[in-house]
Amino acid sequence: MPNPPQHAFTLLELVTVIAILAILVTMGVPAFQQFSQKQAVSAALHSLHSDLLLARSRAIYEDELVVACPGSAAPGCSEGAAWEDGWIIFTDNNGDRTYDSSETLIRSGMPIEQMAIRSSSGRRDFRFYPNGSTPGSNGSITFCGPGGPTLARKLVISNLGRIRRDQATNIDASKCAQP
Repeated sequence: MPNPPQHAFTLLELVTVIAILAILVTMGVPAFQQFSQKQAVSAALHSLHSDLLLARSRAIYEDELVVACPGSAAPGCSEGAAWEDGWIIFTDNNGDRTYDSSETLIRSGMPIEQMAIRSSSGRRDFRFYPNGSTPGSNGSITFCGPGGPTLARKLVISNLGRIRRDQATNIDASKCAQP
């Protein structure tokens, strides 16, 4: 009985396959990194955007003043404009823009790593009135991660309370989070 023919790779074929894989990986890793960084900014933007929409809806449907500010439930609103450490949304029964234990905590946003999230200098917090408006000047919250200014995005909150997403332009690269 004759032996069946044996099939194997030659050294040249193996080297060729490894070279092609190396080229594909070299081209694919940077593209995947940029995609990953873009998705991280998008996820953070979506999280805060949906929470701000919740704040506005709650103000309208419950006919109450609702505040969204950077901070956490225990100490309340923080003094700065940095939102990456988390944020809170609460009903402001006494109108002092400060979270008290007697007020209803609607949402508490989790900290977001490797991301710089900053509100504009004039608008540290946002108050949503029962008609859905946010008095004062228009405000924005900028999201900038390790991808740098080219991947930066922002939320723009108008006086009418409308919230839209936009590209962030003219951002200093030093204000973006570093990996």
